[in-house]
Amino acid sequence: MTSARRLDGYTVEDWESVDPEPGHRIELHDGRIVVSAAPALGHQRVADRLCRLLDDIVTASGMEAVTAVGVRVAPRVGYIPDVVVVTELLPADTTVVDVGLVALVVEVVSPSTTRTDRLTKPSAYAAAGVPEYWRVEIGDEPVIYCYRLDQGAYVETATLTSGDHHLVDVPGGGVATFDPADLIGRRKR
Repeated sequence: MTSARRLDGYTVEDWESVDPEPGHRIELHDGRIVVSAAPALGHQRVADRLCRLLDDIVTASGMEAVTAVGVRVAPRVGYIPDVVVVTELLPADTTVVDVGLVALVVEVVSPSTTRTDRLTKPSAYAAAGVPEYWRVEIGDEPVIYCYRLDQGAYVETATLTSGDHHLVDVPGGGVATFDPADLIGRRKR
């Protein structure tokens, strides 16, 4: 890819050919390349812990939860969700997957991604047919909003608040039981 701006916008093929600089995340938003700083430690801690929890649950059904893998959402849309549950075990060298393999996307909201994670991305994931979308709002205490695709739009199925252990269905027929507060701070032994 050249450094010149394409008047007709970039494609996922262009996006996949970009070699990001360390400490940066590159996504493709409606044909526009968007570069942002890599997530801060608190953000990544939440994503990693949630990924570990989900992976333990979905593995039995042949699925896998991973962090920081790109998703080809549409011809001119490519995102890097914080956590992705895919319907099959991915090869170790995978960096990007087709949206058809995605069963659940989790986005952890940062101050710079609030609008995108609340509006833009859920709309694109729904249009692409991603069955479930979870949004994690960290704030003082994390809250997780769980959505399931219903007739082309996401419908909220659960709101998980800190301080209580919640049961929530996950792709592949499993159930997660956890307190969102366990996703931040020191790990319990």
